[in-house]
Amino acid sequence: MFEKYKKSKKAVLETTLRLLSKHDLQATSMSLISSESGVSMGSIYNSFSGKEEIINELYTSIVEYQTEYVLQGFNDSADLFERFQRTWQRVVQSSVDNPEAFQFMEQYSLSSYIYDESKKFAYEKNWCGPLAVMYADAMEQQIFKQSDARLMVQMHWGTFVFLVKGHLQGNLKLTSEVLEMAVSSSWNSVSTVKAFLP
Repeated sequence: MFEKYKKSKKAVLETTLRLLSKHDLQATSMSLISSESGVSMGSIYNSFSGKEEIINELYTSIVEYQTEYVLQGFNDSADLFERFQRTWQRVVQSSVDNPEAFQFMEQYSLSSYIYDESKKFAYEKNWCGPLAVMYADAMEQQIFKQSDARLMVQMHWGTFVFLVKGHLQGNLKLTSEVLEMAVSSSWNSVSTVKAFLP
């Protein structure tokens, strides 16, 4: 997830993400990050001004990683339902494969520790934007009902977040059948009569 970074910076980000999945931010001190990552305090402060900057770097890096993963093959020539299905499957897979990152984003996306520019970056650059364009195209083709495309994406995201949380907490098994049902239900919730799945 942090492959673009130099070794020491990568270690700091990976360690901070791991620590934050077990402790709150106050309990995750710079000295603990240094000790757990094996990166000296001096080296950390050469890369980051402090803990808030580390948190914001984590935030934007996770957004970039998830977006790149989710949008692989997004603009291919597959039909609309296949692209819809594959995109939501990749959203779920990314979340399940990276539970610490999923937990971090759920916990900190509304936090005051996240800078406004980081939040703006996430809103403008994440995978939701291209998916909303696809939804708008579906409306033009009268496959989806007329509505706010971005709002539709966010509503569907809420469904999949609930499933991922249930899976990670051990409350449900996120099988391929469950995921297929969730994708089909999401599609039908916004589709017109001509595109409704049986």
